[in-house]
Amino acid sequence: MDGTIEQQVRSLLHRYDLKLVIATFGSEGSMVVPATGSAHQLQPESMNIVDTVGAGDAFTSAFCLNLLAGKDREAAHTHAVQVASYVCTQPGATPRLPETLRLPL
Repeated sequence: MDGTIEQQVRSLLHRYDLKLVIATFGSEGSMVVPATGSAHQLQPESMNIVDTVGAGDAFTSAFCLNLLAGKDREAAHTHAVQVASYVCTQPGATPRLPETLRLPL
């Protein structure tokens, strides 16, 4: 991902007075851009993709749950990528997550 994408995302942040924008690009990775501070980019590990249905919802829910659990944005982003990546390796939109990817309640 180049600086142009981050510039476009920052334009959205300012235009709509947002605090945070998350842009996902499938196998090309994702970017979390806060209104102030540095962007965080991640590239998912290579995997055998079985079904991508549900990956975006898995990413979003994992990111939000991590923030609600008090994790910082980078930790939330990392976990969201891991959960979405796992979902892509499973058939169906809502596979049961392994214990290693579950957040404690």
